[in-house]
Amino acid sequence: MIAHLLPVRPAPRPGEPLTSFAARLADANGIHRDRVLPRYRHDVDIPRPELSAITALAGLDLAATAQLTMDRYPPAVRGHGPQRRHGWRLHHLVKWMCPSCTLTAGHSELLWQTALMPVCLRCRCYLIPATATHVTAPAHPRVLDLAVLLAGMAEASVKDPRPRRALYRLRRRCLALSATVQPAHAADAELPLIDVAAARAWGAYPSSDPRTVAALLVLAGGALTRQRRRPAGKPRRSQPATMTTADRDRLAWFLTRIRHHITADDLRPCHVPTLLPAPAADQPRRPGQWLSLTRAATGLHLLISQAKGATASPDAAMRALGVPGIPGCVLIDGIHDGSGLRQGDADLLTAAMDHLLASGLVDYQRRRDTLRAVPRLPTSTTRQLSADSVPDRHGEQLALGWIWTRFTHGPMRSSRWPHLPDRDVHAFDARIDPETRLVLHEAGQQLLADADLRTIPATRTITAREYA
Repeated sequence: MIAHLLPVRPAPRPGEPLTSFAARLADANGIHRDRVLPRYRHDVDIPRPELSAITALAGLDLAATAQLTMDRYPPAVRGHGPQRRHGWRLHHLVKWMCPSCTLTAGHSELLWQTALMPVCLRCRCYLIPATATHVTAPAHPRVLDLAVLLAGMAEASVKDPRPRRALYRLRRRCLALSATVQPAHAADAELPLIDVAAARAWGAYPSSDPRTVAALLVLAGGALTRQRRRPAGKPRRSQPATMTTADRDRLAWFLTRIRHHITADDLRPCHVPTLLPAPAADQPRRPGQWLSLTRAATGLHLLISQAKGATASPDAAMRALGVPGIPGCVLIDGIHDGSGLRQGDADLLTAAMDHLLASGLVDYQRRRDTLRAVPRLPTSTTRQLSADSVPDRHGEQLALGWIWTRFTHGPMRSSRWPHLPDRDVHAFDARIDPETRLVLHEAGQQLLADADLRTIPATRTITAREYA
């Protein structure tokens, strides 16, 4: 890798991806592109040394270079896990290009690597796969308007959680619509015809057909454009939660009760599981149910932290529970700002806290920290498991996910593998036999027991001399 400034240093174009800038930088100086950035990089998960090297070569600021990658976007946009799945990012083998300006000027944009941008706003035409016939087709005005809105939301999601949540909900609607949509659904709206096969392929990654994606975006994101077109004099209808004096008194009483348990039972925030109340093992959670349960856990975590006199915030509580960035709610906001606690929320937290006290106040934070650091099953456990129950590496992850959900009472989102759906772990639990379930349970107990042995303070060790 070249270590000095290159003589010719072009400036990055607006919205240009790092791979495109690296190619232009190499061509301008007559060197091979691999001497600037390896060809296998895909504008995401760029190692810091390589990013710093390009910064030094081009004479840029490190922050300006980072703007050329998708690493600055939240997981809702760039995807989750090493494979960057379940976001808006396309599969790394899918390349979209503009049939007009890409061929003539080499123009490309970072958001073209996501399903948020199936059109070229500069040429006002649909993008095409790099392997398709180069035919330019003007984009529908509704698609162009929505693309402008989505580009702004993607940029705002870097710092604001509200557009982040909106993009997450829009992707879920597109995913659900792709499973049932027919070509006739888009024909009435004068949108491009939907390739049903391409639409059905929307799963962990979005569909690879830009026109199908454009039609799905308009059909699923109509509320976004209607909200944008709302007349200026017509306010948005909202139903803010107004706390009463009884709600404020209820919050003060609940804090008093928690202080009593802190003194009498040594109640601490680490005793709160990620899901509250913990669901029964034989009752799989409904899709999306984990969100309401993690909000309740965040609320109780905040209450205990406040009662102990510690500086507490919703973000800190979510990070401690392993679910950073989840949407807030009236329960969390009311506790954080001290405005009050509604009766239904108080009943829920009371029942959950009574269950935690009756269970002996398990240190769930230690369990989360211990099991999150475990990458593989112990060898002694894999020897006892059959090839049918854990056939490959994915099966081993499901087994570790089973241990995680049983011992931490948390969703897979809070685990070492946040991209692994909870439904896959529930399906794994349904197909294993009781003997395999017992082996995995003993493995989880052993992993936690080994962590206890490693953390026993030396001052508590009883030597033979002290015993005598």
